[in-house]
Amino acid sequence: LVGLNGLIGLSATVFFPPFLFTAGNCWLQQGKNGRCQVLYMPGMSREECCRSGRLGTSWTEEDVPNSTLFRWTIFNGGAPNCIPCKETCDNVDCGPGKKCKMNRRSKPRCVCAPDCSNITWKGPVCGSDGKTYRDECALLKSKCKGLPDLEVQYQGKCKKTCRDVLCPGSSTCVVDQTNNAYCVTCNRVCPEVSSPEQYLCGNDGIVYASACHLRRATCLLGRSIGVAYEGKCISEWPIRTQFHIC
Repeated sequence: LVGLNGLIGLSATVFFPPFLFTAGNCWLQQGKNGRCQVLYMPGMSREECCRSGRLGTSWTEEDVPNSTLFRWTIFNGGAPNCIPCKETCDNVDCGPGKKCKMNRRSKPRCVCAPDCSNITWKGPVCGSDGKTYRDECALLKSKCKGLPDLEVQYQGKCKKTCRDVLCPGSSTCVVDQTNNAYCVTCNRVCPEVSSPEQYLCGNDGIVYASACHLRRATCLLGRSIGVAYEGKCISEWPIRTQFHIC
């Protein structure tokens, strides 16, 4: 409180909200040990720290020197007296494919919960990682949990041949060097070759003008050709060169 005398002809007492004077530390998460971890910003009020509404953001009231923050972070497993910004799932936005749930310790947590209501195929699917998933919903959960590039290759279990593989859209089935079937999109046009250094010798004894030409030939053939070595093929019999494949 601050006393003001004589400024307006009378004695007055003015109250300021506590957060204007309290500058604690903002942290990105509260660990399982209950301590605040991963310092986001020192010298920040609780209101400022919690304004983003991000789940996991926490705050400590103590205004301590950098040496203490360092000791807490490196040696003590985080800062004590950690105050989480969110105590419930109210107004928590976890982002697409996730929802907020209270865990067994009564803490709000974002968990993977993709919307599978529009999925019509209920059987197994083959993922772009070469693994078979129980269904597309299971694949979407794995995608959410740390495989952001994971996609459905084709319906059904992953196969070792292209037989019975129905690729979506204009993609084509190709068997790679590990004998796994994948759906890929064939390049119809490859850029002009600007240097002989781009030449590749395929395992089929054919010289390919570039990696693009080799990938296109592989795609159209339906199985992996592979690179024997860089440069033109060295062989006793006539060498074929692939510049244009129709």
